[in-house]
Amino acid sequence: MVSKSLVLSAAAALALAAGSPAAAAAPSSSRATCMLLSDLVLMQYQMRKFHDMLKAGTDTGEARRLHHWLSDHPQVDLRIRLRRAGLQNFERSTLDLITRHKGLLEIHRRHGPGKAEAEAKRLGTDARLQSYSARILPLPCNYVPPEDSAGGALSGLGQLKQLPQEAVITGSLLTLILGAAAGVLAQRLARRRLRLSRRHPCALPCFLECGDHRFEARIVDISRLGAKVRVGLEDGQPVPLIKGNVTASVDGLPPIEAQTIRQDHDYVGIKFSSRLARAELKRLRKRNAAQTVEPQAAVSPA
Repeated sequence: MVSKSLVLSAAAALALAAGSPAAAAAPSSSRATCMLLSDLVLMQYQMRKFHDMLKAGTDTGEARRLHHWLSDHPQVDLRIRLRRAGLQNFERSTLDLITRHKGLLEIHRRHGPGKAEAEAKRLGTDARLQSYSARILPLPCNYVPPEDSAGGALSGLGQLKQLPQEAVITGSLLTLILGAAAGVLAQRLARRRLRLSRRHPCALPCFLECGDHRFEARIVDISRLGAKVRVGLEDGQPVPLIKGNVTASVDGLPPIEAQTIRQDHDYVGIKFSSRLARAELKRLRKRNAAQTVEPQAAVSPA
């Protein structure tokens, strides 16, 4: 078990090294590594005190302190700092301990220290923490990973492969061409959708059949994808709820199968099961235009 004095000694050594002239002359990456190692030492210390509290069965506030530390050090931030410092070898074990202890803190909050200790024993978290502490505590503040290790690069991603200039130019041109093609295709699809959904006002009589009911109605606007229909009942009776599959019957066209998508009082919106042919839509628009012109011709003087 790591005693409190050992942890304080390690923290003091880190502080002395950070304040020494050698540390002042070290690059910023060394200072960042020193601060990172100090945080990791404090992390394992808080976790150790939390485990001691679980074994004692008394609430001494260690769960709250560990929760605060974890909240102040997000996993994404720690992952980035570990990779920048070239300490990828500690990344998996560090994040694994954080995930395990977050689960233990939640169990402690809901069920108390007994259940949390039993879960820690089942998962072997104590042994993992001891192994982690044995690796972190001996590291000096100005620790520099070997250059041939997996974390030698500051970015933690290793050396980038040099690409020929021709390959870079070709890749850039290909990206531009594919982007332009995707833009043109998206524009054509949007125009096609707009043409299909464009609504044309009209006043065409029709019949709307829904189950055993047959309503006399009038199409007030139509597109190749659907229509808006006004249902009229005699004596001002309220229009019942029309839902599900319906059939619209218009003179000159075969019955049109559709589904109701909305209803507002006597107005019903329907969506055709299959899009209306362009020729059929054109025929309906011509018939609507003829019905509109005929009454005007009838009242015009001879």
